[in-house]
Amino acid sequence: MGRRSRKAGDDEGNEPKRTRNVVGAQFEENTLAILDGHESGRQQSQYTHDDSIAFLEAVRNAAVVAKNAHPPTDKMLDAVFEILKTGMSMESMTLSYQLLCELETRFPRVSFSVGKAPHSSPACGMECESEPLKGAWSPFSLSSDSITRERATFSDGSSASFDPIRFHALIQELAEMVNAANHSTLDLKSLRNLLVSHYLAKVLQEDFASPKDFPKEPKDWIAIRESLLNMILSSRKMNYKDFIKDCLSLVSGMGQFLAGLGTDDGSLRSSTMNSSKDCCNIIVIPLLEVGENVSLAIQKLLIMMMELDSLRKYADMQGFTTRADAVRTPTADIMLDELIYNDDILSPFLQAFDQQQWKLSIILQYFAKYMLKPTVRTRKGSDSSNHYTFNGVLKSLSEPSSLKGITKKIGSNTIQLLLAHAFKSHLSLANNPDLHGVSADSTEDQKGSSLIEVCCKMISAFECLKNTENLEIIPVGKEALFVASAILDASQ
Repeated sequence: MGRRSRKAGDDEGNEPKRTRNVVGAQFEENTLAILDGHESGRQQSQYTHDDSIAFLEAVRNAAVVAKNAHPPTDKMLDAVFEILKTGMSMESMTLSYQLLCELETRFPRVSFSVGKAPHSSPACGMECESEPLKGAWSPFSLSSDSITRERATFSDGSSASFDPIRFHALIQELAEMVNAANHSTLDLKSLRNLLVSHYLAKVLQEDFASPKDFPKEPKDWIAIRESLLNMILSSRKMNYKDFIKDCLSLVSGMGQFLAGLGTDDGSLRSSTMNSSKDCCNIIVIPLLEVGENVSLAIQKLLIMMMELDSLRKYADMQGFTTRADAVRTPTADIMLDELIYNDDILSPFLQAFDQQQWKLSIILQYFAKYMLKPTVRTRKGSDSSNHYTFNGVLKSLSEPSSLKGITKKIGSNTIQLLLAHAFKSHLSLANNPDLHGVSADSTEDQKGSSLIEVCCKMISAFECLKNTENLEIIPVGKEALFVASAILDASQ
């Protein structure tokens, strides 16, 4: 962030370079002096805590609050991030987290070039194009970085940054935490891990936001290839498939975890406070809030990985990729396999996952694995699973012969669950066309079939299922049928 400058429209860019360097050096020296005890002894004393808080306040006053703000240097940002990772009090953790988020907003991780895009940037006040800024500070340490620099290492041997293995270990630890039956071991470390993971996910999202459009020329794909997310996923040190499974497990288990916190008997403990009910409530309240934010952030991370696969596929079709671009199993395929073979996470995942266009796409691919494949392909190399629409699935499930074959493979309750969530997603997309994603296949579901027709086929599919299997409709199915019936009644 201290290195983040803008190519146009930056008032600070008018200062002489030498003056800026001198001011920055003095700012760094004076502010880091507060943490001398923190970095030398690393003792969790009240003195160290006070120094940490004073340091965070000094950085915020100079870099955020001040009218002529001076961006913090890399060493200072490493120190702020270290306080977040090792803080032993709720105050130091929350202040460092908030400060990092404020600095991300105050000093964006992009630069602006004039006259390259048809939109206006408020930072430039003119026609600008946002670009990732080379050499910007990052909480991640990647061996394949195009620009390498020495990162801070503290006296206990810990690094100031996260490599892919460490990031995966954090997600894995959180997944184990939310899926644990016993919540009595939760403490401030749990909150700290949630805050760190949420901040890291935010950094990945903001870094990936600049190349979000489909690449139109080779340099566009290069920018996507060099994004933090792609570099993390391309690391040979990290098990890519296990990382996605742990993300799924985290999203699926978070809802029940938060519900359990809300009804907990007060047995949670704090590593720095007495184990009283009042102190436990102090921990539970931020855990509830941060946990929900982490769930949404990991959902966005999964979507970014699926978007990255779509971008790579398009770039490969255009001949932009090279041998240097690693070939990975698509994220959607790994997610689908895990949802199919792990029944315990299917329902909680569908309930938690609120990105409707991607949810519908995943459900359609789920059905496509067990439905008769089209015998004719209209385009060479096309994927037949993408030919299925929600309308087509409903039509197939309304035929007794086809329904019996699918029921034998995945079960009637799973069919009801998938249909109910697919119907909910379809309604959301029909009412909000802006929700459609350019890379999701669900856009085809809105073509050639009216909402009334879909509701009729939805009811027909459930009636066929009930008559064929002679079963009870599960609650989520009853809710979907009620909505479909209400829409038909309102249309008459």
